Amino acid sequence: MKFLTILIVLLLNHYWRRDRHLAVDSWFVAWQRWLLNHRHRLPEWRALIPAMAVILPLLPLLLLIWLAQSVFFGLLTLGIHVLVVLYCFSRHNQDLLVEQYLELWEAGDFEAACQMVEPLVQEAGEPAADDYARIHSQFMTYLQRTALRKLFAVLFFYFLLGPAGALAYCLLVAMFRDGRLLDDVDEFALFERTLAAVEWVPVRVLAFSFALAGDFVGAFRALRNHFWQAPDLLANFSLLAAATDGAAGLDDVEATAQESRLRAAHQLKALQDLLLRTQVVWVIVLSMLVFVV
Repeated sequence: MKFLTILIVLLLNHYWRRDRHLAVDSWFVAWQRWLLNHRHRLPEWRALIPAMAVILPLLPLLLLIWLAQSVFFGLLTLGIHVLVVLYCFSRHNQDLLVEQYLELWEAGDFEAACQMVEPLVQEAGEPAADDYARIHSQFMTYLQRTALRKLFAVLFFYFLLGPAGALAYCLLVAMFRDGRLLDDVDEFALFERTLAAVEWVPVRVLAFSFALAGDFVGAFRALRNHFWQAPDLLANFSLLAAATDGAAGLDDVEATAQESRLRAAHQLKALQDLLLRTQVVWVIVLSMLVFVV
């Protein structure tokens, strides 16, 4: 069922050409707010509230999956798996987003292209007004990190731990981005180390997948140079960026293309193609694990 679920969600994610404005996105914010309002009634143990925020929502999901067993020949269970994984994916259709961005960029309308993605790139750094090259670079970084946290890492934990594992990882990332339960400096640092440790293996699996889907030598060199780094978010992202550059040949594109506009467009297309080929690699490898091993 896991392989079938992954195949379905990847096809839906690729061909679903609309953003997913889900009304249920606000439930986790409300849940965190409720925990904060009742914090004084709970023991003052470090990381208790963040742990409750992630673990307790998994219980209704596990109960629902247990009740759905063997209902409609397993179709109800399959539907739950698909919905949970899709919920953990990005709310934006990344392929459509890149296509719209490239249309504006290649037409020379850099201001409109950057305004379209500027709200999305804040995670990759502080956007600079009218610095189109910097915003473009941050958009590339945003796509890399979104591919990790909203696609491949979700699939990784789903394949290992099922829908509860995928949802738990999704909630971890959402809580880290929100930060309302991590007001204490020591608590925030502890959670940051935890998230870095959780992502340590998926980042390296994804980097090796980039090597299989692109320039093996360039990506594997980056993986070898960064592999034994201790769990750290910045180190994980550095490995991801280096493996992406090596696999997609972005350095080669920069060396041969003379015009900045064309170079940036080529880099973005190369990244988009790499991510698509990597999804194909994952489907092939997972099919071998399911049907051969």
